[in-house]
Amino acid sequence: MRLAAIYIEDHEYIFKEPQTINFGGQYFYEFENVDNNIIVRRTVNEKFIPDFFNLTELQSKVTNLNAIVGQNGAGKSTLLDVIRSEFIEHEYALPQSNSLFLVEIEGKHPLILRNDFNRVFLHESAPQNTYEIELKKGVTKKPQTIYYSPHFDYKYNPNFDEVDNHDISFDKIVEEDLKEFREKDTNESGWPYSASQELLFKNSIRQITFISSELVRKQIFNDLFELQGHYEPILHFRGYNVREKDWNTPYQLRTILKTIEEKLEKELSEWHTIRKFKDDRVLNQVEVNQYILKRNLIRCIISLLHIQMERRNSFLQEGYFPYEELKEQIDSASAYDTFLLFVKHSGIKLKSSKPENIFSESIVKKLLEKIYEAIEKTDNEDSVSNGTLRTSTEDATEILKLQRQFLNELNSYYVKFYANKDELTIEDREKIEEFINYMPFKRRMSSGEGALLNFYSRIYDFLNTNLKELKYRKLSNHYILLLDEADLTFHITWKKKYVKALLSTLPYFFDELENKPTLEIIFTTHDPITLSDLPNTNVIYIERPDYSSPSRILDFNNKRRPLKTFGANISDLIADSFFIEDSLIGNFALDKIQETIKWLNNKDNLESKIYYKTIIKLIDEPIIQRKLAEMYDDKTQDNFQADVIDEQIKKLQELRKRLGE
Repeated sequence: MRLAAIYIEDHEYIFKEPQTINFGGQYFYEFENVDNNIIVRRTVNEKFIPDFFNLTELQSKVTNLNAIVGQNGAGKSTLLDVIRSEFIEHEYALPQSNSLFLVEIEGKHPLILRNDFNRVFLHESAPQNTYEIELKKGVTKKPQTIYYSPHFDYKYNPNFDEVDNHDISFDKIVEEDLKEFREKDTNESGWPYSASQELLFKNSIRQITFISSELVRKQIFNDLFELQGHYEPILHFRGYNVREKDWNTPYQLRTILKTIEEKLEKELSEWHTIRKFKDDRVLNQVEVNQYILKRNLIRCIISLLHIQMERRNSFLQEGYFPYEELKEQIDSASAYDTFLLFVKHSGIKLKSSKPENIFSESIVKKLLEKIYEAIEKTDNEDSVSNGTLRTSTEDATEILKLQRQFLNELNSYYVKFYANKDELTIEDREKIEEFINYMPFKRRMSSGEGALLNFYSRIYDFLNTNLKELKYRKLSNHYILLLDEADLTFHITWKKKYVKALLSTLPYFFDELENKPTLEIIFTTHDPITLSDLPNTNVIYIERPDYSSPSRILDFNNKRRPLKTFGANISDLIADSFFIEDSLIGNFALDKIQETIKWLNNKDNLESKIYYKTIIKLIDEPIIQRKLAEMYDDKTQDNFQADVIDEQIKKLQELRKRLGE
């Protein structure tokens, strides 16, 4: 099955007259409205190749792929809204226009998916006669769209407010990830949750689950991500720079914190001694790394406490820690045990005689014990270092959850002692950053990798949560992925991979579903390189002269419709597909060149000749540069053109030399 064509009578926002959209299927369709009955005529698409976009041997196949392009504001995203509006079952999801949707199924006449008119007739012309048949709704199980957009654009879309339960756009993901904010405004201490920490936590869990999945272990993503055979999550531990002097840390807490730091320094400086003499044997590098990371972990937490306590406060006298009472235990304790003593006994003592604990001892102990347990499980140098830990999906998820609880408590430090929350300053309300971060790879991800990883992890999470579990499952036999500018942040090398990456990986996601559905992809883009992977018949062009004018679809008979896409020259793609009619250079450079031409044409003005000569030197397009140099010589009686030609010859010789090498 594939979406074949859509006929739109008009549209509330962008179209003011009937529009036809063909999706590059087996036929091209034309529509005529006669007394609210639709006459359909079709011609064979001579360039159609069955299974052209299917790159796998799976049961879940890609039946078609289309791109929607046009200027900003032409209505690309709105057209995606028109498509997905058909697949939403909601009493308030009213159609924005009268439309007719046709689908193609091999061996059958086109079938009606949606019809807002009376009757629909297919006119066919054969060599001997012309006949007419009435088209019917014949899709036994309705397809379903899945909408994705990576952008948080703050736009209110009245057509899909809490309507599309197959929406995995960033807007919708943020809404779901912050659901607890709506249901519970504060944590247990009365302190607002940190939105950014919550989003980071939820996104990390999605990425961990995806990268650790059996799907990724099939090695279908090796050309995209440098996994190098490792699928376990990497946790990165980081400390923070702390001011040398204590300005706002309560007096009673300074000694114990300093003691912990001194013990950490001593233990870290003695690691080589420990390495030689523990149990009368030499420790291996893994054990050394485990030893160091355990102590660096405490150091990370201490640095966070310093940052939090050094915020402006008025409790310098109210800190509480019974140092003298515990001195004997402290003197004989390790840095780890000393830190636990601090956690258990430290607090703030106000008017009441009983001090209030700074944070929950149980949360801190659970967090430390879980991390230590994960560290102890490591068995090779690649799994543990001074600042990173490669661990299991289950342990990484549990550690991040415990950190989340710990940070929520730490973010509420002192605040519970304010009688009036209005007294809190902006500095008081600043959140504490995470000291444990999830890293998909040991190196820092590029923005393109991050965007693609987010896309895959959201698709995986959605299918895993909504379509694999029996109690939620409502499967369709065909899914239409609507991707709204999902490639916008990609570097040019990633844009070249985009289409092939979608076609070679997405079928694996859907093949894990019980019914092995087919799928097709429709995406919006601004990128010419992406278009070079699509036959021209699979590109939908929207033109809109200006915001006061309606948009229109450029059909195959329209002379303004670009003719080249698949494997086409990049300059042709830029000029045609994106409607750049005046030049293929930036407006700033164009203005400077036009300004130079205007000066060259004014024979009487010889001022600023050095300025315009320098501009001509800057131009890297050789034909334009030589022509302007020629005009410059005509005006100034100089010999600048010869210098330009000599420089161009030099560049060509260098290029020839590189080609020879």
